[in-house]
Amino acid sequence: MLIADSEPGGAAKKARQPERDVPWLEQGWGRPMTIAFSLVTLARDGKPAPAIEVAGRYWLLKDVAGEALLGRIPRGLVDLFADWDRNFEALSDIAGRVDKLAAPVGSETSGLKFLTPLQYPAKVMLTGTNYYDHLRAVGRTSFTKEENCAAFFMKPPTTALVGPGAVRFPRDVKQYDWEIELAAVFGKRAKHVSVERALEHVAAYAVGLDMSARDLQRNPKHFAKMDLCLGKAFDDSCPFGPRIVPAAFVGDPQKLSLKLWLNDKIEQDSNTEHMIWSVAEQIAEITKLITMEPGDVLLTGTPAGTGIEQGRYLSVGDRIDAEIAGLGRLSVHLVQD
Repeated sequence: MLIADSEPGGAAKKARQPERDVPWLEQGWGRPMTIAFSLVTLARDGKPAPAIEVAGRYWLLKDVAGEALLGRIPRGLVDLFADWDRNFEALSDIAGRVDKLAAPVGSETSGLKFLTPLQYPAKVMLTGTNYYDHLRAVGRTSFTKEENCAAFFMKPPTTALVGPGAVRFPRDVKQYDWEIELAAVFGKRAKHVSVERALEHVAAYAVGLDMSARDLQRNPKHFAKMDLCLGKAFDDSCPFGPRIVPAAFVGDPQKLSLKLWLNDKIEQDSNTEHMIWSVAEQIAEITKLITMEPGDVLLTGTPAGTGIEQGRYLSVGDRIDAEIAGLGRLSVHLVQD
């Protein structure tokens, strides 16, 4: 079911399911080859439980996967990417006959608790200031791609990555900001990768948020007037998920709409086609110096509509809904740390 453009507080939200532009891949003469699915991690009895989603219903992998697959993922979904081609084939087989394997544990409307799906990748890389509309919104009208380079930074996976739900508002921060970003998950080891072959290393995509403390990021007392560590890498600074969608079901990552609502008011509404450096170009640049490993995550920048452009910031109690075409919705609310 396609996600409507109505605000997230409307009645349509109750029946919301992951947006599906491609219900299956086809292999010759319209013969279905792979049923579309996504991957999530649910909270079950106080523990993370990997699960597969098909058409808005969820099955625990422990109920539908064989011993061979389960034996390859002792840490959960993050281990799938060490042998992604093999595991994607196994998951595709499960998705095609999941109704015959076990009963689902729930659906989109049954109150399941979602955790961040990857627990945990070795690295979370991010790209700063990577949309033309965002640059124009902050007053950079003379920017040219040829005269500049992309800016990269990192967040600590085990403390920054969180799933939907409560996100802690950092103490003493006055300028807490939002950024919706397309996140890419690596399925192959990547070093010195060319632009032309970069996307071959991406296994899946997800919705990500780069939460930012602008008063720390641009602290005037800092000798460089910029601190991407304290301003970006604090606890709960990277809500992610709740679904991971295989790249096979996403298509061109440079043609995805992104939308973010703050308290049911749309703030960001753009498309990945407005990136300055494409996903492939970012991967090529990063891997000149940094090896990206299976399961690692790259957040690829945010479009216009952030708080810093308006001089308006978040407060405890605010709700954020972030949505990317084909990847579903990530919803969080802010609580005091």
